[in-house]
Amino acid sequence: MPLLLAILVFFTIKVLIGTLKSKPEELAIQVNAKVLADDTFQVFYLNEKAKVFNEEQSVISEVKGDSILQTIRFKIPLDTSINKLRLDIGKNRKQKPIEITSFILANEFDSLTYDISKDFNKNICIGEENGKFITKTISNSYDPFFISKFNAKAAILNLTNDKPLVHNFVAYLISFVFALAFLLSATLNNFSLNRLSPNAYTLFFILIILAPQCAKLLDSTAETSNEKRKLAKKPEWNFKESYPKAFEAYYNDNFGLRPLLISWSSKFKIKFFKDSPKPELAQFGKDGYIFFNEYEEKSGGIYSSYSNTNLASEKELNNALQKHKRIKNELAHKNIEYVFGSWPNKHTIYNDLLPYTMKLQLANKTSLADQTVSYFEKAKLPMFDVRKDLLNNKNKKQLYYKFDTHWNANGAYEGYHAFCKQTFDQLGLKPFPLEEFEVSTTPIRKGDLTKLMGIDSISSHYDVKPLYELKNDNKNFHFIYPGGIYKNGFVTINDNCGNNKTALVFRDSYGSALIQFLSLHYAKVIYVARSQVDMYWVNKTNPDVVILGVVERRLPYLLDIVE
Repeated sequence: MPLLLAILVFFTIKVLIGTLKSKPEELAIQVNAKVLADDTFQVFYLNEKAKVFNEEQSVISEVKGDSILQTIRFKIPLDTSINKLRLDIGKNRKQKPIEITSFILANEFDSLTYDISKDFNKNICIGEENGKFITKTISNSYDPFFISKFNAKAAILNLTNDKPLVHNFVAYLISFVFALAFLLSATLNNFSLNRLSPNAYTLFFILIILAPQCAKLLDSTAETSNEKRKLAKKPEWNFKESYPKAFEAYYNDNFGLRPLLISWSSKFKIKFFKDSPKPELAQFGKDGYIFFNEYEEKSGGIYSSYSNTNLASEKELNNALQKHKRIKNELAHKNIEYVFGSWPNKHTIYNDLLPYTMKLQLANKTSLADQTVSYFEKAKLPMFDVRKDLLNNKNKKQLYYKFDTHWNANGAYEGYHAFCKQTFDQLGLKPFPLEEFEVSTTPIRKGDLTKLMGIDSISSHYDVKPLYELKNDNKNFHFIYPGGIYKNGFVTINDNCGNNKTALVFRDSYGSALIQFLSLHYAKVIYVARSQVDMYWVNKTNPDVVILGVVERRLPYLLDIVE
């Protein structure tokens, strides 16, 4: 009888463990390569809706040249309709031969490894010699890339399926230990439950301690991380005093089940305590809003901006003024209109929803935006500044995402409307009225701030994403992908806007939501990811209008006062 009960315990535990599954929350691509010179790698993903590869469905990674093998990482959406992948291996025409050892598709639990030579087709800009890839210019075109020939859709479906939380071997081991503990307790102690419980708890405790290491030994698949830092690498064995600390740092960053445990911990804190697991990066405010709190400016931080501790000196403001006067005069000589300004931080518009700890950090009532706008206005070189317009409308509709650092389409529309009004004397743009758009919403549970906190989504909270669609499609624009210098930019064409003008827009990520509105007004718009005017682009594109717009926290870059 005890043996039968032990067998029953074994299968019961095994079945229960088997029901524990987790859905992958991210999909990553890892390219292991030796790239000798600085370059830019890019991954494009083509889904069933798109006909051609395009910049909107791509991820860029800056590569630092090195003589040792390095891992180049990209995060792509968990989109099961992706059926093709393309790897672009750089823009540097002087690049030396590149060695690529593997191309890996991975989630938090599993990975699939591909041979770049066998599983991809290379285009004419790539040659292969002695296991290395040589990039070359063909007919003045430099665009070396690989396109997947394996079944990418099947691979991604495999990686997006629910995964068991416990490795199969570990599950059998746990089940066996529980069954053995039950059998020993039943036979040696006359089936005394008082003796069974301590034994089982002791064994269970030991298994918890050993589980991460067992998982690490039994599962060699790649793990991905949401952290905004590089995890410590395993140090080479040596007798130096620094080795124990280096190995401890490596172990702390790479022990088994680490990403899973971090994700569980983050979700637990959010669901039950509404507390950010990484308050130094993001914090919960009122009404379910999360606010960016990064301190390090080099990491795109916002602390000095929202706390008003980044004020400029009189000399810095004057230098910035003279710089933009020179730009305006230089462009005027080319008959090019020039407007510039900033888009407000989420913290500026929803200051009343900031968490108490972040409000305590406010050092001044005057912000850098206040300083700059006032100084430039007095000098008769006004900037566009849409803060008042957004503040006046924030109680009418939600203007920024709750789980993201950016404004949503509502905020972008109000910013666009105010921009047209403030720059009308120079640009003459009349904003499209709201009635000409079909506005709908869709629920979302994630954003860039949830990823900063170590999770992909928040199951206990949700946000809404507004979508604007122009009712009259005859007035709409379309994207083109000319390649060349436009490779890492966006270009739109509008044949029904009533003019032949070209606009060159220097923007940051806040400008993405404005594309759907600004592109309605010009025959051609070129969007370039820059926080300053780049005369190289002006000379290459010969625009009629140059627009420079950055988010408020990047004003120091616009003013050129970054240390």
